[in-house]
Amino acid sequence: MSQDSDKMDPQVYNSLVARAHLRSIRLTANKFEMKPEALGIDPDAWQNNVTAGVMESFLESESGSLYGVLGFEVVCRQGRKRVLSISATYLVSYKIHGECDQGACELFVQRVGKIAIYPYFRTLVATLTSQAGLLMRPLPVLSFAPRSVESAANLEQSSGTLMEAKPKKPRPSR
Repeated sequence: MSQDSDKMDPQVYNSLVARAHLRSIRLTANKFEMKPEALGIDPDAWQNNVTAGVMESFLESESGSLYGVLGFEVVCRQGRKRVLSISATYLVSYKIHGECDQGACELFVQRVGKIAIYPYFRTLVATLTSQAGLLMRPLPVLSFAPRSVESAANLEQSSGTLMEAKPKKPRPSR
């Protein structure tokens, strides 16, 4: 599934980016788990770990449809103890005009799909924590570090680092 962006022809990838149009982003599953003691702990003292990754991507060449299933999770810990976790799975859909290279499509979902969906996950986390009575800071924004010295020189400002996470396998239901 993971397409190495260093081996991707930039012209092929950029052509795909120019021809792809977002159709929909849909929440397909979510899970909220909070330990009762979380209510007595200041969320600013937690260590938060956010992960995001592509679970599956597929291209329907005949219809020009590109789909990606992406999973997101935030785990909040007080010391070593997990006090809160929120996970969600989303389906993103793009319309692709013209031919599409499978590798470019996978890389597109991995990069662009994740960036498109992440604000929805941030909103979900904010909504659920608010409804649970937690005053938690918003999750950080995703940002990408420059890919080369040349691209770093072209950036006017940088607001963070790449948040690249390994996709997690779904845990079995209990």
